Amino acid sequence: MLRNEHDALWHNSLTPRTVRDGGFDATAVVHGKGCRLQDAVGNWYLDARAAMWNTTLGYSCDRIVDAVTEQLRRLPVAQIIRYDEPAEVSLRYARRLVAELPDPLNHVRFGSTGSQMTSAAVLMSRFVRKVRGETQRVKVLAFTNGYHGTGGLAGALTGERQMHALQAPLAPEVHHVRPWDLEALERAVERRGPENITAVIVEPIMGTDVVPAPEGALARIRELCDRHGIHLIADEVTTGFGRTGAMSVMAAQGVLPDMLVLGKGITSGYFPLAALACSDAVFDEAVSRPEYTFPHGCTADGHPAAMAAGLAVLEELADGVLLERVRTTGAEIRRRLRAAAAEIPLIHDVRGEGLMIGVELRRESGRPGEREMARIRDACKAAGLLLTSTNNTLVLMPPLVLAEEEAIELVERLTSALRTVAGHGS
Repeated sequence: MLRNEHDALWHNSLTPRTVRDGGFDATAVVHGKGCRLQDAVGNWYLDARAAMWNTTLGYSCDRIVDAVTEQLRRLPVAQIIRYDEPAEVSLRYARRLVAELPDPLNHVRFGSTGSQMTSAAVLMSRFVRKVRGETQRVKVLAFTNGYHGTGGLAGALTGERQMHALQAPLAPEVHHVRPWDLEALERAVERRGPENITAVIVEPIMGTDVVPAPEGALARIRELCDRHGIHLIADEVTTGFGRTGAMSVMAAQGVLPDMLVLGKGITSGYFPLAALACSDAVFDEAVSRPEYTFPHGCTADGHPAAMAAGLAVLEELADGVLLERVRTTGAEIRRRLRAAAAEIPLIHDVRGEGLMIGVELRRESGRPGEREMARIRDACKAAGLLLTSTNNTLVLMPPLVLAEEEAIELVERLTSALRTVAGHGS
């Protein structure tokens, strides 16, 4: 028997107060349309966080709904981790997906979450080393404040100190350096021994605080990895599938990783799916010895409904019109926010690419603390705007289908909320 009906759903925002008062009964969302959400008491919000950055095509994409529905009627369940009967739709989607990626990223494995597949990328890298007899190559380098998921190996790859403190002990042999400090990265390679390092994992735009790679940094990391025979893993769970106006940031910059992790927008969040694309070289080594089989996978990997949703997303993006709109809409939002900074000193910096935008906040007295950031989120919600905050940065990740008038509305709601908070002081 339930002790309290308000704690049946245990999720990350649950607090003693909400358990006592049942606050989520009113704030639960019940309906979505386009870029907007409606809560249980009838309030509508402009969703500038696209659920959890993943609802890239909004809440009413008929193409995805129809594709998933048709697939569920035809073949609702299949599996790809054992035996030799993969779903036909899985084969079709894999071929279509790698056709969208640059050579030599011609092989793809499917999972359900980004965390699962960042872990899979590192495990694949280590597996290839074992196949080659390089069993000492197990160390991985990542950036502090980088985000690669939670739990197990993914939690260790993520460079957030609070997460490490709360989840310790962590998976071993993962080491972090300061974000985009390439000299520190080179020193770490030398200190740990390049012969002991299997991979470097990077986000081309770090999701935490939206920190893009400095110009030329990705190419330098690629060169460093090539020099020492280290695998380069690109985590584009957030940046992929049009978030920045391109299918892949690294592909757009001509810097190709050995492995590419994709997720979030891959199905617009309509069905759980993530993917790990591997180069020809990684694939050829991984399958070169029949007595070695990569022992990674879960029952739901390559679920037929997810494959159908993935195909529908590729159809939506195929003509490039939406990707171009993402670039122009994102640039206009950043322009308007930078203009607003002249009258709202709380806005310290506006950065990002496409519809992945970070608004860094600071006062003369320093960075806003956790309590003030919560107050800012509340003010935005009161103004009808849902967004994410990380440290002292507001993160804007609206659906890619955001219309021009909705982009203007987003800026107006955000700046109105910031004026309200700024007027109250720190």
